[in-house]
Amino acid sequence: MEGHLEALRTAELEIVRTYFRPGVRVLEIGGGSGHQARTLAAWGCDVISLDVANRPTPMTQFHDVRTYDGVHIPFPDSTFDVVYSSNVLEHLQRPADLCTEMRRVLVSGGIAIHFIPTPAWRFWTSLAHYPHLVRRLVTRLQTPPTVRADTPPSTSGPLRMGRLLRRALLAGAHGEYSNPISELYYFRRRRWSALLCGSGLELMHVGGNGLFYTGYALFPTLSLNTRRIAARFLGSSCHVFILRST
Repeated sequence: MEGHLEALRTAELEIVRTYFRPGVRVLEIGGGSGHQARTLAAWGCDVISLDVANRPTPMTQFHDVRTYDGVHIPFPDSTFDVVYSSNVLEHLQRPADLCTEMRRVLVSGGIAIHFIPTPAWRFWTSLAHYPHLVRRLVTRLQTPPTVRADTPPSTSGPLRMGRLLRRALLAGAHGEYSNPISELYYFRRRRWSALLCGSGLELMHVGGNGLFYTGYALFPTLSLNTRRIAARFLGSSCHVFILRST
């Protein structure tokens, strides 16, 4: 699944490659495994990648990723030419504060680029939840059971069964919002435009990434060309926001 996701993120970076010229000073927010930072460095950019300390541990670390507190960017004013994030802002508890910080560390005329999930991604991912459950069930049934001596006896009861039933019937929230229904509202283009421009940035472009995919990686072998065709009918999975520091 990680290889599938990395291919999609690289394809998204190619959409905005014109902004990542050799020598450009780039700050990546939410670097994760450093895969995109490695790509940017290979293009000749001077890249610094940040992420929070308690993020999931990646299977492979592709590039150095420094830790920060998720709000305060540890660099002086006007340090970077480009600030970039991919599928990060929806996970922040205080996105407006971090957007203000990103504006602070950009040079005058600097560029902010953000990929953010769309309501279409949320809708199709909610539907993909059910075939994902079937796939997990089939995998579990095909896996020989193992019993460990130190495994405590099952404590199943009404409360535990209720949790399992809710997890089966309803997809979970993706970001910091309460449920997938509310994310259909919060992932709207207009809502993110207002938040990003509220930090003092000027909106230059907003559009779709032209790729269709969902959470759960149900069809990881689909080609990029097939995903581009599907996006015309089913919707792009990410907004692409390009803003300028004025």
